[in-house]
Amino acid sequence: MIRELEKRFSGYWRPKTGTIYPAFEKLEEGGLVTSRMEFRDGGLDRKHYALTEKGRTELSQTMSHWTKMMEVLETYREVHESIFRYKETLSKKELAKSLVALGEGFDGRSIEISKVLPGQRKRVQIQPTEPVTFKLLYAKEEDELEIHMELKWAPAGGVRPEAKTPSRSKRSKPIH
Repeated sequence: MIRELEKRFSGYWRPKTGTIYPAFEKLEEGGLVTSRMEFRDGGLDRKHYALTEKGRTELSQTMSHWTKMMEVLETYREVHESIFRYKETLSKKELAKSLVALGEGFDGRSIEISKVLPGQRKRVQIQPTEPVTFKLLYAKEEDELEIHMELKWAPAGGVRPEAKTPSRSKRSKPIH
C-alpha cells in the first residue's frame, strides 16, 4: 500500500506505517473495510483489507472528489517543464559544502548544479533572477525532523507578477 501511494504521488509523498495502519483501523471501526490475518510460515504475517458494501458506497460517492484532486495534481505536474528530484544521504559536512555552493551560485551569476549536488554528473547551469522567493518548511514526523526548502524566480526576460500584500479587513484581528 505504501509503495502504491508513493508511486501515485510520484515519490513526493511516502506515508509511514504509523499513518497507514491507524487509518485502516479507523476505516474498520467505521464499517468501511474488514480485515483478515494471513499467518505465513515462511515470512511475516500479513493483514488483508477489503471494502464492505458501506465502504463501496462511500467510495463511489467520494470518487468524484478524488478524480478532481488527481486532475489538479496532474495539471500541476504538466505545468512544470521538467522536474528534477535529488535525494541523497549526506554527512553534515557534505551538506554544508552543498549549501555554501548554492549560496555562492546565488551570489554570482549562475549555479552549477554538479557543484551543489554531490554525485550529480550532469552539468546544468541555472541563472537565477531577481527577486527570489524563499520558502522553508520545518516539520517533525514521528522521530524524524525535516526541512524542505523552495526557491523560485522568473526566468530571464520573463514577466513576473507583482507580489500582492494580503489586505486585512477592518474586522479581522492579527493572530498572536
